[in-house]
Formats: sequence, structure tokens, C-alpha cells
Amino acid sequence: MKKVLVTGSNGFLASRFNEYYKDKYDILALSHKELDITNENQVYDFFKNNNIDIVFHSAAISDTGRCQREIELAKNINVDGTINIAKGCELNNSTLIFASSDQLYAGNEEEGPYKEDIILRPNNIYGDTKLEAEKEIKNILEKYYNLRLTWMFSYAERNKRVNTNIITNILNAALKGGKISLATNEYRGISYVYEVIENIEKLMNIPFGDYNFGSENDICTYDIGCSVLENLGLQNRIEDIIIKDTERFKNKKRDLRINNKKLRDNGIYFDNTGEAISRCIKEFNR
Repeated sequence: MKKVLVTGSNGFLASRFNEYYKDKYDILALSHKELDITNENQVYDFFKNNNIDIVFHSAAISDTGRCQREIELAKNINVDGTINIAKGCELNNSTLIFASSDQLYAGNEEEGPYKEDIILRPNNIYGDTKLEAEKEIKNILEKYYNLRLTWMFSYAERNKRVNTNIITNILNAALKGGKISLATNEYRGISYVYEVIENIEKLMNIPFGDYNFGSENDICTYDIGCSVLENLGLQNRIEDIIIKDTERFKNKKRDLRINNKKLRDNGIYFDNTGEAISRCIKEFNR
């Protein structure tokens, strides 16, 4: 049984990854309290004393607002911490799976969907740190997968972290009689977290490198929100729950859409965002 180290083990993606693969792999799930990735000596000692086959490195400050406010901390964790993990993988000859982000495409002038080989222009500190981390990984390792993940969604689950996501945001608004504002000028892939987790295992059969990793999508965020309500059988409440925001990103459309051709060419497929929403709601409402 292969041994898999998971960093940031309490996170939205990692906590579900750990549960999903607990019987298939020897999962060593560590939080920042158990492994300080910014401490080079501690990371070195850990890899020196543990035989790790695969590292799923998801530890990061992923809150974009916090990254803007705490730039040095974001760089320390997202970049320096990743360098330490990559050097540990080099020491152990471990394969690194790095949780990168579609935010790398956020500053591109041309419209998406974006392929992995375009010039990357992040427009926030979080995206900057992910791009720098990707570059450092390439300088250190040959055995790596940089996964450019999209915004992910799922229902709330017991003993697992819940991030704000398109489904929980809309459900909370529906239950509390509130409203949620969604932009008509924003386009992005939004992925079902369990489809992401299922496909991570398939990486072991494809070449190393950079991969867009999530759902493709060609409809705006407002229309995605409408689709969520339709799948919940609440289409008659769309105007009560969702504010149609036509002003945000009016001057320049926000486009984070990914192109998965490279992934498909290697036999890995994702539902589009609309299909993924339908699947998620069906699975949690059985």
C-alpha cells in the first residue's frame, strides 16, 4: 500500500480526500500544527525519517483577501513552504501533487478558455504566490503535477471543513430568506470536489507536468446560480434568492475558464459545471 502525505489536512479538499482514499492508501494527514511547512529543518527531518511515495500538497493561505493583507505571510506559506515540501520530495524521490489555482489566469487580457501553456498573468497576491510556487517546483523536481484547480463546491458534511461555495451560499440564502448577488460578467469553471478527488488518482498514469484540473464552463456565474436552484426544484424562487448583478466586471469581463484538452488527451475527463452541479445535488439528496 502506497504511503501518501497530505498537507493542509483539515482543508475543504484535503479532508474529503483523506476520507475518500483512507482504505486504498496509507494516508498520513498532517495539519500545520503537526508539520510546519515553513520550517525547513522540520520538513527535512520529516522526509528523512519517513518513506513517502506521494505528497498531496494542499496547505496554503487560499483566502485571496488575506493574501492581499498579509503579503509576507502568504509568500512564506504558499511559496517558501512549497519549496521546502518540494525539496523533501526530492530527498525521498516522492511524487508531488501540488494544489495550484486557476487564479493564474486572472489577469490575462485575452478571453478564455485558457490552455496551460499561455503566458500567465495573475492579478492578485494569491495567484502570484501559486505561480511562483509552480516555477520553484519545476526547478527542483521532475516528478510533479501542478494542478490548476477551480473554485470547488459540495454540501456541508460532518467533520469536514466547509468553504463558501456556490451551493452552500445559495442554500443558506434560501433557508434564511436572504439574497445572493451573482455576476453576469463573470465566467469560470466551478467543480464538484468529489469529481476532483476521483480524478487525482488517475494522475499516476499520465505524464508529469502542469494541468488544468476541474470543470470547463461557458455560462456566467449568475446562470450557474440559476441552474443550482433549478436542480433543487426552486426555479420559482430565482428572483427571490439571486440578485442579477450586471454592474460587477462590466468594464472587463472576469474570465477564469479553463481548457481541459491536455487532460482529455491523457484520458482524464470532467463533467462541465452544469453537469457537475446536477450530479452533486442528486448524490446528496438520495
